[in-house]
Amino acid sequence: MRRKAMLFTVRRKKKGGGASPARRTRPFQHMVLRRLRELKKIVPDALDADVDMLLRRTADYICILELKVTVLRRLSAIYGA
Repeated sequence: MRRKAMLFTVRRKKKGGGASPARRTRPFQHMVLRRLRELKKIVPDALDADVDMLLRRTADYICILELKVTVLRRLSAIYGA
C-alpha cells in the first residue's frame, strides 16, 4: 500500500456558528428514550408506566432478582450442586 493512501484528513471545528444546544441534546434524548423503551420490555408490568414508576419498578425488580440469586446460591451450597 502506498503511504499516501494511509493518511487521513482531519476536519477542524469552526469557531463560530456551531450547532445550537437544542440540536446537540437531541441524540442524547433519543438515546434515553430508546433505553427507556428497552427497559419497559424487560421489567414486568411496566409497559404503561411513566418514567418515575418505571424507575421504581426497575429498582424493585433488581431487588427481587438479587434475592432470587441469593436463595439459589444458598440452595446450591446446601445441596452441593
